[in-house]
Order: sequence, then structure tokens, then C-alpha cells
Amino acid sequence: MSVPVQVLGLCRWSYPSAPGAFRRESMGGPDAIRAALYDPMRMALRLFFLEHVVLPPLRAQTDPDFTVVMLMGDQLPGEVRARIEALIADIPQIVPVYAPEGRPHQEICREVMLAHRDPSVRAVAEIRFDDDDAAAVDIVARTRDVFTRTKALFRSGGKLALDFNRGFILRAEPEGVQFQPVTTRYWTPGLVLYQRPQSDRSLLDFNHAQLWKRIPTITFPKVPMYLRGAHGGNDSSVSANPHNAEEAWQRADTLADTLHDRFGIGHDTLNAAWLKLLHGD
Repeated sequence: MSVPVQVLGLCRWSYPSAPGAFRRESMGGPDAIRAALYDPMRMALRLFFLEHVVLPPLRAQTDPDFTVVMLMGDQLPGEVRARIEALIADIPQIVPVYAPEGRPHQEICREVMLAHRDPSVRAVAEIRFDDDDAAAVDIVARTRDVFTRTKALFRSGGKLALDFNRGFILRAEPEGVQFQPVTTRYWTPGLVLYQRPQSDRSLLDFNHAQLWKRIPTITFPKVPMYLRGAHGGNDSSVSANPHNAEEAWQRADTLADTLHDRFGIGHDTLNAAWLKLLHGD
């Protein structure tokens, strides 16, 4: 009998947190941050990634027993909110949370994650991804399987990290969508943190790049497990400098099959939708 594990994800979807959480936030306080995040052009970009990148592999998970908390602000424009709710309507595992805006980022993320834990399980496996990232169609199944195989290591300290360290950088560029295969270390869309449900800490309480200094970690480079969006609106520098990335392992002639099999994404469909967004009909 397998050890019960709750798989709990967090997707932060343009939540306007208190100033200081991100490098590329607007100056001028909460109103300026909100205006920048809710700019119509930016919203159109984020809705594109949600529809065509984030949701397809969640919809196609081989193990449907998971929850993703989708954190948004309570002042999200009504037309955007309606569009999001229409897009996620067929994915009951996604729980939309419209939180009061302006809360400290780490605090609000911890609060919503703790609120959705199942106290009856042996371990909670937490995963976070941004609103332009995606996880592979079997990340839930593999997260449970790896824990079952390594539960003795978890028992020794009550924490364990799993680094799915092979994936793609998805570059959305004027000429189309490009994919750079990478093998990396501790990038968030491929990083799982196992904890006991009674812990008062959550995924955002740990610096993902320094996790290996404090918690036993396992790496899994067998198959691609994430897509990480790269474009002009990134807060991180992934689009300009994918540090710790190496080993281009994907053959160009099998890329379309890999995207379909691992992420439920059609390469041609994705590219056509991107060019339509940029240039219209």
C-alpha cells in the first residue's frame, strides 16, 4: 500500500503583493504595482500562457488526484476574472483564490497553501510555478512514486526535496515560439518539497536555489518535466541568462512529439496562437 501523499500546487497569477517582492515591480507603491500588473497588454500575454501553456498539462495529468491553488488579487479586472474562470471550468483540481491585495508575498502564499493542506496525509508535496510555467503530464504520478521509493529518507527529518531538473525554456519571440532544452538545478517549476502536513512552513519559506544546503534532495534528470516561460515580462533573468543550464539534449525533429507527449501541447497550435496574439488575424 502506498504512503498517502497530497500533491498541492501554487500558481501565483499576477497577485499584487506588497512592494519589495519582485525586482521588476513598479515604483510608487501598491497602486502603481496594480496598474502595471493589470495593464491590458500584460493581461493578454498572461492569459495566452494560461490557456496554451499552463493548463493543457494540468488537464492531462495521468494522476488526477491533486490540487492547484491559483492565487489572484481581489481587484482583478472583471473581464479577466471571467475569462480565467471559463478557462479553468473543466479542471476541478484548480482552486481559484482571490486574496486581498497588498499582502506581503511570502505571507499570503504561505497562508493559502496551509489552508489547503490535508492534515490526514503522511506528507504534503508542494510545487509552485509561475503564470507562464508548466509541469509535465505525469508530475503528480512521479511525485507520488518517488516519495514511495524514498520515504525512509523523508522520515529521518520530515523534509525532502525532489528536483525534476530537465525541461525547456519556452521563448516567446516576434518570429514565433522557440524551445531551448536545458538541464538545470533547482528551478521552481520542477522542484517539489515534501513536508509533514503539521509543518507551519510552506514552499515559499525556502529559497529554492539554496534548498540543497538545508534539506536532503533527489535529482531526476530522466525525462523533461517542465516548461519555463521566457519573455520581456519575466521577473527573473531566465530569458537573458539561464544560469546553471546546460546539455542541449532534445533532437529538433522530435520536439513536436515531446511537447505533445510530455505536456499535451501542440507545437503548431501554440505557435499559431502566439503569432495571432502578436499580429492579430
